[in-house]
Amino acid sequence: MKRIAALDSIRGLLLLLMTINHLIWISGGYSLIQTVTLQPLGQFGAAECFVFISGLLAGAIYSRESLTNIQTITKAWHRAFSIYRYHIGCLFIVFIWILIASQFLPSASPTLQQSAHYIVESPFKTFIASAALVNQPNYFDILPLYIVFMLLLPLLIVAYRKGQGWLVISISIGAWIFSKELNTTILLPLFSFVFSSFKLQLGYFNIFAWQLLFVGGSALGFMLQNKTLRWQHPILTILAVIIATIIFVAHHGAFSSYGIHRWTLYSYANKPELGWLRTLNITVWIYLIAVIIQRYPNALHSKALSYIGRHSLRVFSWQVVIVYLSAPLLHNLRLAPYYSVLIVSIAATLWLAALLSEKYNAHTVSRLHWVSGLSVMFSVVMLGNVLTDDNVSPLTIKITNINDTKTSILVLVFDEKDNLSQRPTIYMNTFSPQELVKGISINALPSGNYAVFAFQDNDGNYDLTKGNDGMPIENFGYSNNPSIDVPVVMDQVTFVHNGPQTQTINFKAI
Repeated sequence: MKRIAALDSIRGLLLLLMTINHLIWISGGYSLIQTVTLQPLGQFGAAECFVFISGLLAGAIYSRESLTNIQTITKAWHRAFSIYRYHIGCLFIVFIWILIASQFLPSASPTLQQSAHYIVESPFKTFIASAALVNQPNYFDILPLYIVFMLLLPLLIVAYRKGQGWLVISISIGAWIFSKELNTTILLPLFSFVFSSFKLQLGYFNIFAWQLLFVGGSALGFMLQNKTLRWQHPILTILAVIIATIIFVAHHGAFSSYGIHRWTLYSYANKPELGWLRTLNITVWIYLIAVIIQRYPNALHSKALSYIGRHSLRVFSWQVVIVYLSAPLLHNLRLAPYYSVLIVSIAATLWLAALLSEKYNAHTVSRLHWVSGLSVMFSVVMLGNVLTDDNVSPLTIKITNINDTKTSILVLVFDEKDNLSQRPTIYMNTFSPQELVKGISINALPSGNYAVFAFQDNDGNYDLTKGNDGMPIENFGYSNNPSIDVPVVMDQVTFVHNGPQTQTINFKAI
């Protein structure tokens, strides 16, 4: 299979979309840009497509007839080791940055530690767990997935060559179907004796579900490389267009009067578990994009995006680091009128990463240039954080009247300008009931007006679940402990924070 320029362009676009979304999410801001970057075509996003394309290209590249099975193993594992080296490099930079910020920019700590837990409290163990791919700070999920998949790739290729692709796909689909039972929490007992002092971040994506994307992609890549796939048919094309259109209009509210909206669809398109609707939505769009590429090879090609896509590993690693470096600055400026412009400007540094990568491959740039580039970004971010830094003090949160001592509790801290029904811009984390009875602390919260909301997330959907009568069916509570006879508004739960204090929330038992 010859290199397809459109695939490089699509991969570059996906990297750009992920970077913009990650910058917005980690800083707790909001931008109209996300109407384009966040699932614009339906119930699927950039990350799923990126994993699929990675599998497609891996299946094609490592199954060439010129490669023996031994050579396939050698090359695939060498690639896995290269990805691992970049993963370790990103971890090292991010960990050092968070430790520096905790000392010199205390107001940055809540924002950073919300995405990377326990680094300040237990840096050595957290780094070891992360290097072992067991602990995965936010936005580090893709590289560990890719490492594991590349280690398994030679086994897949050998099976494809033996005509056992049907068996591989069957096992992959079976693992996906039972992924809720096979989720990564079953691995916890294997590591609890080493990492018992803190709660591991197991990653956002369930590897047992997401393997379907890589395995399916690798199987298609193998068949395309060996020209054994006949995939296009007019009826299939019409059917794909119909399905894609129905999901697209439903996703954008065409059937909201019938109670069908994005959140209804999401219950069938769960992202971490790769729900069946998400899988269907991705499949039909993969087919339609393949039809477009076959008929109009240059229609989806962009030189600018292709330039990023050709250097995806280094560009992806760059964006992980930049997301963490710029998070405190963006958080402090999330309400500024130029916030979106700043997001786009930082995302545009992906082209700098691609340029440095190209020069590095041509041996005209050294590692010193990479260090210099990151140092410039680091200096700019540090200066911006110093200029926007505020007075900080700890906030302790306790909860009383917890009648369920087993289910975890989600704690959300809102700025007074936030919307209580949306994601908070300040802080969000999960704790055990025992931790919250004793009290958990946000050690460096800038002075301001805030609100705290906590609820017992029985169904694990990160949202307060309500019954048919519209009343919550999960235990919950707010700061100031307001009456819940009517819907709570921000003014009722806001408190002033300008020094060390404790907010005690009395759960409303259901």
